[in-house]
Amino acid sequence: MVRITTLIISGILSFACLNGYSQISGCIVKMEAISGEYSGKCRKGLAHGYGIASGTDRYEGEFRNGLPHGPGRYTWANGDYYRGGWKKGLKEGEGRLVRADSSVMEGIWKQDSYIGKKLLAAYVIHKSMSLTRYSFRKTISTTYDVKVKLIRGGIENSGVENFMIAHTSGSQYMSGSQTGIHNPLFPLDIKVTFTAWNMFRTAKSDVIFDFTINDPGSWEIVLNY
Repeated sequence: MVRITTLIISGILSFACLNGYSQISGCIVKMEAISGEYSGKCRKGLAHGYGIASGTDRYEGEFRNGLPHGPGRYTWANGDYYRGGWKKGLKEGEGRLVRADSSVMEGIWKQDSYIGKKLLAAYVIHKSMSLTRYSFRKTISTTYDVKVKLIRGGIENSGVENFMIAHTSGSQYMSGSQTGIHNPLFPLDIKVTFTAWNMFRTAKSDVIFDFTINDPGSWEIVLNY
């Protein structure tokens, strides 16, 4: 009977620690480094609301669906700590990182990366010449990618000559009538230049569009000329 009870308890503990998750106190914390012990609020078996989780590292603050989400303080085993915003287990928004050597990084964080002392615009236009309008659209993708589309009167690349695109990172490619930049690093500086005939092909104009994208992701840029 004792052996059977021991096997049952062992099975429960093995299930609780599956995939590095801890289910101490009946609540799962989905970050292995803080999944040893948990005390706090739960929802549907996951840490949700205010709680304290510890393992190799320690976190105290808000959780959502088993991950740090909202304001909280995370302390690493080496003594470094971060106090600020979290989103799905990553540093996000305003925060302060203090290292064991007393150096400090304070400002804005995006997807676990420090982006500076103030929040940057998603994109910045440095120069726009001979365009009637332009648009930026962030698309859903698992990779970083920037596509540039040229349109006049609903037709792509109509009357375009001497097209060039300069960029600070990534690899350039062609996709149909569009030019793209694959796997760039952000912030990404791009300068598009080309010559365009007017609708009646009686005159040409030089087009320049110089801009920076700060927000990492997949983007589609449409230039109307």
